[in-house]
Amino acid sequence: MFAVSAPASALTARPAARAAVVPRRAARAVRAAAHADAPVMKGSAVTRRDAILGATATAVSLLGNTGAARALDVGAAAPTFTLPATGGGTVALNDVVKANKYTVLYFYNQDFSSGCSIEAERFNQALGDFKAKGAEVVGVSMDSMVKHEEFCSAKDLRFKLLSDNDGAVSAAYGADLKIPILGKFSDRQTFLIDGTGTVKGHWLERDGSMANVKTPAHTSQILEAIDKL
Repeated sequence: MFAVSAPASALTARPAARAAVVPRRAARAVRAAAHADAPVMKGSAVTRRDAILGATATAVSLLGNTGAARALDVGAAAPTFTLPATGGGTVALNDVVKANKYTVLYFYNQDFSSGCSIEAERFNQALGDFKAKGAEVVGVSMDSMVKHEEFCSAKDLRFKLLSDNDGAVSAAYGADLKIPILGKFSDRQTFLIDGTGTVKGHWLERDGSMANVKTPAHTSQILEAIDKL
């Protein structure tokens, strides 16, 4: 268990105007869940069950049936935490914030699922652009460190992935996703945090504010937000 702290007022309901779901994308995800096959990757521990769980998590999130109605407001203090990280050791949010002008903290469903794999690759491709603006990218999901290390190696990721194994950090950010029978996942959300630890940007897939993660649109969206600060 890792300590997480958040101001009591930080988690609030999203305005109704941003509560729209994306039924066609959800329908595609539901079909993917029904027909998911494990990635063909020699030596990978990912299974057909992993692929189905990841696709189902995305479908349920897009349909809005997650119970995660609260969200961290822009302008709130980012909840602090320390989590185990790829490459060994732990990463404390306070240390990342102090060392950079901006921190891009993104939560995702599951290692090796189709959408999350492409999303990670997009962040990886844009690392140079983020670094040029003084921003560091950090990914978080509830996967184990073993799965994280395998994912980083398979995708040649050059940024840290953190394991929120008990879901406490995801919950503190309003980025927890609970699916009956299947369990808990991190909800796909991205937070832009400045050097004072203040949330300056927040995007969610389930309310339509997040641009498509399967194209460079979402990373461009974050970079453009940085330019406006």
